[in-house]
Amino acid sequence: MSREARLSRKSAVKLDDDLLERITEVVTGSDVIETLSNKRTNWVTSFDHMGVWVETERSRAHAAGPHLVPAWMIVVAWEQLCKNGTLSHIELLNDLKVMRSAFVCALLAQFPDVVVVQDRPAVLERTINR
Repeated sequence: MSREARLSRKSAVKLDDDLLERITEVVTGSDVIETLSNKRTNWVTSFDHMGVWVETERSRAHAAGPHLVPAWMIVVAWEQLCKNGTLSHIELLNDLKVMRSAFVCALLAQFPDVVVVQDRPAVLERTINR
C-alpha cells in the first residue's frame, strides 16, 4: 500500500460518539492533560470527530498554536486497549506508529474505566467494560 493510500485511510478515521463523549467528560473537568511519564502539560483547545487540537509547552513557547492529534491515533489506541485490556506507551509508539503517543496515553488515562498501572514507561489497563 502506498504512503498516500495509508494517509488517506487514516484521515478517514473519525472519533465515534462514545469516544467524543468520553473526551467531553475529560475536558469539561479541565482542559489540561499532563503526560504520564514526564508530566508535560498539554492544553486541549478543541476537539471534534476529526481529532483533538492540542497545545504543548513547546508550541506555546514558539507561538505555533495548537496541533491536531488525528482521530486515528486515539481510535487505534482505544481499540487496542479494549481488545487486550492493556496498552503501553512503547507499544503505541513502536508497534502502532502513534507519534503523539504520550498525549494519547494521558488522554485515555483520564477515562473512568482506565487506570495507570505504570508511569515510566506508561502502561494503561482497562478496568471494566462500559
